[in-house]
Amino acid sequence: MVISDPEATRRHARRCRLSRSKIVAAIRASATAYGAFLLLLPSSLPSRAADSDIRAKYEVTLAGLTIVHADVIFAVRGSAYTVRTNYRTSGAARLMSSATGEAVTSGTYKNGILTPTKFDLDHRGSQRVQKVALVMSGGAVDKLTVDPPLDQASRRAPIEPEHLKNIIDPLSGLLASAVKADGKSEIGACDRTVPVFDGVRRFDIALKRKETQIATRGPFTGPLTACELRITPIAGEIRNGNGPHAGTPNRSLGETEMTFGFVDAQKIYIPVSLSARLGFTTLQARLTQYSHTAQR
Repeated sequence: MVISDPEATRRHARRCRLSRSKIVAAIRASATAYGAFLLLLPSSLPSRAADSDIRAKYEVTLAGLTIVHADVIFAVRGSAYTVRTNYRTSGAARLMSSATGEAVTSGTYKNGILTPTKFDLDHRGSQRVQKVALVMSGGAVDKLTVDPPLDQASRRAPIEPEHLKNIIDPLSGLLASAVKADGKSEIGACDRTVPVFDGVRRFDIALKRKETQIATRGPFTGPLTACELRITPIAGEIRNGNGPHAGTPNRSLGETEMTFGFVDAQKIYIPVSLSARLGFTTLQARLTQYSHTAQR
């Protein structure tokens, strides 16, 4: 006689529903959200930031199952900064669609303004292998290289010359100072819309403040600010499931919330958590390790 465990059966069914397409969609959605999450968002910084390294580790889960791990290093040296992110699929995601990658951005810091000059992405996955290189100046793309080249016959909103102006790369997207262009006025963690271009897509990330609280346990302790996050595709390939779409806000991601933690000693915000609806499941990312080292 076989004794059935209804709860175990339900858990098994839930895992089975995380099909290959759902895992792939989640990885792509988290890749879209990484421009809004795997970043460090400085607040009111001095005109010259102190040399330092900030290291953070993140875990991305879908329906409670770990699918991606990512490591972020933010380095400041005088008037120059670099952000390096390494990510890799893990757990059930590796069985469905394995992927690893590295994204690096660098630029200059002056008078409270961070200006990216270079962005490189090297993505290697079972579904896609792609390299992207951007050379920028003054918020505009001077040179763009995509290997392999984009399929011009695929369904996409074309990327026009105006889409290459007044933009920022996805890693620097929220690495913007809270000091406005006048060098005096300050803005909060959520009071912004970020125009992002990653080489194949142009989209806006809008952040709207929801609430504040204090974290007393976990990798980060201190003041938290929760923001409502909304991604609006503008041009290029905006994927939904296995097909590209453009022009509809949050095509893959549903209601999305991101929480920043304020580090008073360094006057910066760091992403602590993200939660987004993806169909009938929830895509989540959380900070698992954090450290800061001053350089001498």
